[in-house]
This record gives sequence, C-alpha cells and structure tokens, in this order.
Amino acid sequence: MSAQFDFKGKVAVVTGGARSMGLLTAQMLVRKGAKVVIGDILQSGAEAADQLNQEAQDKVAIFQYCDVADTNSLKALIDLAVSQFGCLDILINNAGVLDRPWEQDPEGDYARRCIDINIRGLIDGTIHALHYWSQEEDRKGVVVNLASTAGYAPLSFLAAYAASKAAVVSYTKALAGLAPKVRVNAVAPSWVDTNLVDTEHIGRNHYTVRFSGLIQPHTVVEQIMRLIEDETLAGDIVIIRNDAEPMLCPAPKATHIEMAIEAGIKERAAVKQE
Repeated sequence: MSAQFDFKGKVAVVTGGARSMGLLTAQMLVRKGAKVVIGDILQSGAEAADQLNQEAQDKVAIFQYCDVADTNSLKALIDLAVSQFGCLDILINNAGVLDRPWEQDPEGDYARRCIDINIRGLIDGTIHALHYWSQEEDRKGVVVNLASTAGYAPLSFLAAYAASKAAVVSYTKALAGLAPKVRVNAVAPSWVDTNLVDTEHIGRNHYTVRFSGLIQPHTVVEQIMRLIEDETLAGDIVIIRNDAEPMLCPAPKATHIEMAIEAGIKERAAVKQE
C-alpha cells in the first residue's frame, strides 16, 4: 500500500486559479484541509478566495494578481504563501494558454505568449519553489504540472502549444531525481471542458474536439490529487482521455546516455585525484 500525503495544514499555490480547473483544484485542496494562494490575472480570483474563506469560516485562501510570464510576479506569489501561511508545500502549475495557427499570428505574438506562460512561467515558478524547499533539510514539496496529450501527439494548428506541453512533459520527467524531498508530476489531458475550448479558432465543433470528446474538469482534478497524495509517484505523467481510464506513464529509468554521462563524471574525478 502506497504512502499517502496528509493535506491537513499544508499550503498550496495554484496558478491560474481564478476559474475553471484551477479554481476546482483550489476548492478541492481546501476541502482536504490545505490552505491555498490563488494566483491569476483575473480579479475574480479575489471573489473565489473570499467564498472559500466564508465557507470555511476561517482564512484558508488568499488571492494575488499574478502574471506567470513575469518571474517577479511568480516569486511574489510564493513569498506571499510563506509570509501569510508560514510555509509552502504544494505548487500547482495550472496557468496555460493556446497559441494560434501561424497564418493568424504574423508577428508571432501568440506563440511567444504561449511559450512564456506554458513553459517559461512553469519553470520559473518551480525554480522559486525549489529554492524555498532547499533552504532547510526538513522542507519537502510537491509540484503538479499541467501538460497535455498535445505534448505527445502534436497539433499542427497549435504548434507552439504542442511544443510547450512536450517541454512540460520532459521537464517533469527530468526532475524525477529530486524525490523524495520534492516530487514533480504532471497530468496530460486531451480537450477539457473549459474556456480554452471556446476560443475563436477552436470551438466545440472543431474536428479534434468532436473526435476526442470533452473531459470534465473534475476528472483532471481527481488525478491532480492522486499525484499529490501518492508519495510513490515522482516524475510521473497521467494521460487522461475521454474514452479511456487515466493512464500512468512512469518516469523513465536511467538511459544508456545518462549512464555514460555518469561514467564520464566519475572518470574525470578519478583523473583529478591522480
């Protein structure tokens, strides 16, 4: 039986937490006993935090404006969690956007914004959290990243988005070695029934949406909780499709390339000692 994470008294940061899947994640974390800091560019996050506090009759949630493309804004969000609630235990890198087909993006503005939010912001936030957790030996943390099946099966009309999500998958797996001190995992759903589907260049009648169907947000949130709760999981990706049970893709074992690199490091160290 796997070890189970205890949410009670834990502190979580959720980016893009003002609505949809991010808000559902924040609500679920509070129900399980955690406190949350909601970061978003949408001011509706303040109302969401107030609602959570009213329901709990306690201060369990805080909202702060955060543009994840701004590294200082991300650092301030994590610092707020520590200053207001005393620590940081969980980071949910939920914020994400779509790009547009290259024909509709002549200056590449949408592509750059997509990369800035989906991967650069995710990495920046994770690095800020890692620096916090590294300051003391007994500090531990959990990160859950939002990837996508587009990271495995690229979409030509969302090329930058697909590239960003493939990078999220690779980044997540690359950090598997941080466990058990820090566990980094990710969910990779196909189309989810959120506002992203309703963007002008996609829509619910898009052939990929009709083909794959729509996953309900709570299904993804359940897997996010699973990746936090199961302390045996690190560097793992859960692929979520509408027509199948969620599939866990474990972190890869050391490859021959990694073994060769390790052997090279040992050989250089031996030469220096001579």
